[in-house]
Amino acid sequence: MGAKQSKFPKFNYLLKKKKESSNETITTNSLSQEPEPISKFPSASEHIDYLHQHHFLVKSIWSSNFSSPIEDSLKNGARVLDVRCGAGTFLLELSNEYTLSEFTGIDKTKLFPALIKPSNLNFINADILEGLPFQENHFDFVYLNIIEPRYTSNQWTFVIDELIRVAKPGAYIECQGFDSFAGTVGPKFLKFIQKFAMIFATNGVGMGSRYHIKSLLSSKSSNYNSDQIKIMVGKNGGKLGVLLEEHTTMFFVNVIGKAIADLNNITMDELKRDWKEVLKEFSETKTSLEIFRIWIMK
Repeated sequence: MGAKQSKFPKFNYLLKKKKESSNETITTNSLSQEPEPISKFPSASEHIDYLHQHHFLVKSIWSSNFSSPIEDSLKNGARVLDVRCGAGTFLLELSNEYTLSEFTGIDKTKLFPALIKPSNLNFINADILEGLPFQENHFDFVYLNIIEPRYTSNQWTFVIDELIRVAKPGAYIECQGFDSFAGTVGPKFLKFIQKFAMIFATNGVGMGSRYHIKSLLSSKSSNYNSDQIKIMVGKNGGKLGVLLEEHTTMFFVNVIGKAIADLNNITMDELKRDWKEVLKEFSETKTSLEIFRIWIMK
């Protein structure tokens, strides 16, 4: 019997994979230094598959790549920025679909393709905490996909201000992410989520970024919008639920499993044993996670 195949589509553009303190006082140095989590993610080529999978899962859940009303602008020619673009999957797809638009992705980790990409797509190796390397009022659409908790509250304030600064008047700024604490989880899965939170909390990073971002964005625009979808994890959620279970397993075992195991002082074999119990819990209970989108017009 062969290995189980992932149900996620393969992305053909990336043919070459490349490796590459809780102080809340705002100073030039502390703001520009991103907290270093125990698990440095994303940081290496083995995380690229997870990032690709994340993109296709999110698109499947929403049945779209974005919620902002920018379709006409993209067809006619617009400037788009993806902050923390990761492997660049989002932009690779959009740049092929909307050939008259110009797309830019930035990330401090070089996981995006250097050569094999459309001519209307550019990637820049940069850290947003040092300020976005663009002039004011430059982009028609600014996008941020929050894959994991990353910033302190003060840093989030700076990040949101930067997203708005580089957007044109009338442009849209959109943020999205998963909220593990907004769904319904059983005790076994909750233990993994709590350990995940502890990994980042040791660096002053909280799990409540969704509500802080919501507060920041709603204070910046009278044209504020948000949406959320709750998905059942596992077979109880149908096809999407099975995909979400696969994706969640990849994150908690393959991506940050070693960090959680070290935190619990257990081996990876013991962690995988505990995760099997979580999978049983998914099938026996109505476990759910929530995904959200927030978008404003400048």
